[in-house]
Formats: sequence, structure tokens, C-alpha cells
Amino acid sequence: MIPSRRRFIKKSLLSLPAVGALSACGGGGGAASMAVPDGVLSPVPVTAGKDLSAGLQNYGTQLISYSKLAKPAKGQTVTDPDFGTRITRITDCVADFNNVCAAPAYPTAMAWNSNETRFVLYVPGSTMQSGGKQGWAMYDGTTYAFIKFIDINPGDVEQFYWDHQDPATLYYIDNHSEGSTIVANLTALNVETGVKTVEYNFIPNLPAGWPKDGPVRCGYPFALGINARGERIWGLGAGGIPNVNGQLGLNVFGFNQTTKQMVFYDTSYVAQAQARGTTPFPLLSGQGWVAPDPASQNTQNGRVFILDINGKYVRTVNFDAYEHCDTAMNAAGHDVLVGSQFNRATGGNGNVIAADLLTGQVQNLVGESSSPVFGYPATGSLTGSTAWMNPMWIVTGMTGNIYGTGNSGPTPNPKTLLDQEIMLTSLTTGISYRFAHHRSTGNYSNAPQSNYWAQTNVTLSTSGTRILFQSDWGCGDPSNPVLDGNAAVDTYVIELPSYKA
Repeated sequence: MIPSRRRFIKKSLLSLPAVGALSACGGGGGAASMAVPDGVLSPVPVTAGKDLSAGLQNYGTQLISYSKLAKPAKGQTVTDPDFGTRITRITDCVADFNNVCAAPAYPTAMAWNSNETRFVLYVPGSTMQSGGKQGWAMYDGTTYAFIKFIDINPGDVEQFYWDHQDPATLYYIDNHSEGSTIVANLTALNVETGVKTVEYNFIPNLPAGWPKDGPVRCGYPFALGINARGERIWGLGAGGIPNVNGQLGLNVFGFNQTTKQMVFYDTSYVAQAQARGTTPFPLLSGQGWVAPDPASQNTQNGRVFILDINGKYVRTVNFDAYEHCDTAMNAAGHDVLVGSQFNRATGGNGNVIAADLLTGQVQNLVGESSSPVFGYPATGSLTGSTAWMNPMWIVTGMTGNIYGTGNSGPTPNPKTLLDQEIMLTSLTTGISYRFAHHRSTGNYSNAPQSNYWAQTNVTLSTSGTRILFQSDWGCGDPSNPVLDGNAAVDTYVIELPSYKA
């Protein structure tokens, strides 16, 4: 089975019935055209952060030994015996929460706040044991100590967003009912004091004729764009319509958080009713949106439509956003879509494919036609580029073959090339740096009982110098992996050599 991001979506909260039932009220919604000519996207200033390759080695396609490493105790720092990376275990989910999982919400979710003094992990209700705890757990970004659960209920587990200036402010859309009134409030939470401020209620401002009885939520990859004026751009959808392609159906629109303007997309390219998985999402530059093409997904011709800030069509780019991907920037200040591709014609597949959304150029950085050639992509590949202060770096985690590259079962002295690895890729140089084994086995594609939560949600810190990931540590002894779909999944942090506490 192709390890597409649908394996994630079917596990999301909104595979459950929507909370409440949104009532009808007036509409119109402040829709307006931005004062920018249609069809215009431009390079934006981008400042490079720290060089994340400092102290890392470019192994190219060299096979790396996969050696034993016992699961560390909570708070213990160990050194990856094959890559030399520092790894610290920061949770004991069973002892801490009577739960068998505590994990980063998703690679594209903003786990870390603006100054990296706080980060948020998700403790699922589906893995909670009797008397256990669940929710969004906030941690100290320096000591890695648990602080508290924060009181949020976003439209999906990963749909929370830290402010880029205020490290205490986190945004989410709160869908709930107040008596007979249904609200979908864009809410700012002060995570230190618990004070909530409602910035906007979408329900009364939805267009006339739209149902008012579904959630308002983001699409994928849950990114937020920030434009040159510092305005946050959202890609949203309002529910209450029939399912689309077997998924929650949404009437889609863009939203400027500062001006409170709604933007409606060119229906020649983006049908108003979309599945949640094809809801347009913002360009990182805040200049417009990316709209996945539902008709081409999971085919050799997978593509996205690029829309400007007025929702007008700009160009088509040959990238299938149905796979795991994220938004990034390159050194030229161009928006980039980057992730894995599995279904393209031979030569077009890989674990790191980067599409320049201003030029349409697609680069194979780790794959069948990369230099060096890595071959067909390792499965279970997840991509994140949440280091918004260092947006030219991508982190990728791959489950791949738990027995080591090229092996079909337990093997003495296994080695790996991408399988079971975590790596960084520079969009500036095109070089990838493989730097750790994550040792998680439960999401193995051939597992008799696959554990979604054991996938590798590699999540960059704001500067990119630290990476969160979860693992069930089934490859403590890679020569004899343990494949247990019920094993506890804990979170670890990697401090790169470029990190200074």
C-alpha cells in the first residue's frame, strides 16, 4: 500500500462526528479582493538561520551500521552509536499520563513556540488507559519538563499555531455550541495564564446559502502563511455539506486574520466543495494558496494549482500533495512544496522532492534521479519544515525496512540507507544529511497490526536546531526487531551540534 498521508487523515479527530450542530445565521463574511493584481507571485526576502549542517556528515548513499542501543530512561541522554547524535528521552507516557503514547502532533504542526521556551505534544484519547490523561501537553523548551495540559480543542489534533512574536500566544479554531448557538471562534490562548481571547467567529460571517452546522477547520498540511505585512493567511473550510470523496466535505475559503477578509477561490480550478484532504493551504510567503487537484491525486500526473492572494489561478505545478509534504522557502525567496512522491513515472519518485511554486521547477533531491541516486523512496516517509526562522531546511523521517536495508527478516549486523533514519535536507545546497536512527517499528508497512502513533512525526524547532520525534524503540536491537503494535510510544529530542542551550 502506498504510504500516503491518508493513513493519517483517517485517524484524525474529525473522522468522528462534528462537535455540536452549527445553526443558520446571516452571512456575507467580509469577502474582499486584496489590493494586489491577479496572478502575481514574487520572491520575498528570506534570511538564513543557523547552518544546521554544522557538525553533521554527508554520508551520501553510504550504508550505515545499525547497532544496538537500549531504550534510555526518561531524562537520559544517549549517543546514537552509528551517527554520533545526542538523543534525549523526554516522556514516560505510561508513568506520566497512564497512556501508551505521547508524541509530536504531526511533522507539519508548530510544536515549538517562537523563542523555543515551550513546545506541545499530543497525548491521544485513543491510547489512554483506565484512569489516564489525554490532551495537549505543554513542556519547558529548555529542561524538557512537563508543565501542564493546555485547554484547547482544535478542529484536529495538530491544528494549533504559535504566534510568531509572542511566545505565550497560541491560536486555534474553537468549534462548540453555546446553548442553541453554534460558534467557530478563532481563539488566542495565553498558554501561561490560560486567558482566551476570541478574535473572530466564522459562523455568522459565512456566505449566505452555506450551511452553518459544520466545523470550520484547516486543511493539509496545516501551514499558515505570513505575508510581507505580517498578516496571517489561513486556508479553511466550513462543514455541514455531504462527504466529498469519502472524506469530510468542506466549503473552502481563504482568510486573512489581520483584515478579517475571506477570499474565495477560482472555481474553474477549485470546486467550492472539497474533501478535507484537498482543502487549499497557504503559501509560506502569505502570497496565496496551494490547491491540490483531486482528479490527479495518487497518479503519475499528480498536480497542484497555485493561487494568488485574490484566489486567482497562477500556475500548475507537477507535485502530488496527496503525499506527505510541507511548505518551505528557498534561498531565492520562492515558496516551495517539499515531500515524498511515490506514483510518478520512473525517475520522478523520492523521499525529498522539492517543487518551486514560482517557477514550477521540480527537483529530485533524494530519490530515483537525485545526485547521488538514492533510488525508489523508503516507505513511511514524513516531512516537516516548521523551522520558520530557518525555512530552507527540511527534516524527513522514514520507517522503511525495520530489518535494515535490503533484508527480509532479522539479520546479523544490519545496515541502513534511509530505512529507519532521520535526515535533514538543505534547499540551498540540495545536500541531505542522515543523522540518526529513530528505532520505531510499529508503523512498519508489513506489520500485522500497524500502530499509527508509532510513525515518525519528525518536528523541527523554530530555529531548526532541535528535532522532536516519537518512537516505540522496537529496534533497540536491530538484528532482532520487536514488532509490537501495542508498545508504548514516547517522545525524544535530538539536539544538533548547531544547537546552543
